[in-house]
Amino acid sequence: MGNFREGVCGVQAGWVVEGGRGDVNGPGRPPVVPARLAERDHELRAALFGIEASASGLNQHRDPLSSTQVDELVDGLVAEIRRLRILFNGPAVTPSTYDLGDAIRRVVACANASGLDVTFFLPPGVEVEGARESAAQVLVALLDNVRQHAESSPVDVRVAVLDDVVDVFVEDRGPGIPAALRRQLFERGVCGEETGGTGLGLHIAHRLMVDQGGSISVRPRRGGGTTFMLRFQRVVSK
Repeated sequence: MGNFREGVCGVQAGWVVEGGRGDVNGPGRPPVVPARLAERDHELRAALFGIEASASGLNQHRDPLSSTQVDELVDGLVAEIRRLRILFNGPAVTPSTYDLGDAIRRVVACANASGLDVTFFLPPGVEVEGARESAAQVLVALLDNVRQHAESSPVDVRVAVLDDVVDVFVEDRGPGIPAALRRQLFERGVCGEETGGTGLGLHIAHRLMVDQGGSISVRPRRGGGTTFMLRFQRVVSK
């Protein structure tokens, strides 16, 4: 991740200035909308980017792709369209048991199609409790952060399967995050100093992990860069 600063980034007291610019108290100010609506708009843009990346990958690079890679891109495309529909309709996501590797693999396929270099492996059959779409949304936010703040560095997504939980580590090789800001990183309005971000992506990711009984944390990566850890509740079949 690159340099961060704490700032409003267009977010003010639970309300958001549309577009993140303008004086909310002055004449000619832009319209304000509820913060959750701004969060939804943020995630809609991310989902649309994933759809465009997958479609472009299939359109421009289909011939050199293996049948497995084509299937992964198609699966990722369908998953992003489904997530887009859920974001538009706004229904409450019902917790369920799902294959974590399946959810992650589709996001990684879209990310690689967009130009990121993401490596990931998890054998099938690792099931967790939560919401598949929320897990995908969190990973999309983290990979989008790499694109914006870590100069699109290579990313390793690795998984540790424990007795009761599954930990997913998302590691980049960017400049890292200053220690003074790590505790504030998931607060609304903390964003990159020079990226023009909204300060919403990681805030949304934190809320989605907590809502499904999990957690998200951040620490420096050994050798440079940043490591985010996602913890999911594991479901063990009896």
